[in-house]
Amino acid sequence: MAVAESPGIDTLTLTKSFYSPTEVARLASVSNSTILNYIRSEKLAAVRLSARVYRIPRKSVMLLLGLPTKPIEFSSDPDRAVSLE
Repeated sequence: MAVAESPGIDTLTLTKSFYSPTEVARLASVSNSTILNYIRSEKLAAVRLSARVYRIPRKSVMLLLGLPTKPIEFSSDPDRAVSLE
């Protein structure tokens, strides 16, 4: 489930291990309510710290934004295949 493309977002900008729902909403160009609904409906994995506080792991944010979750491997061997999945 990828949210609408957000220009300028790449794996280099996601440097934190966990993000708040507000930060994820801004990155995904959706409302805070949408992110909280995704969490409650289990469409977005999150850690509940208290009754009103959630943190979302970087990998979940990357999946939501449609970014690759594994680092891309580069090789100097031109015959070696590179997997982007």
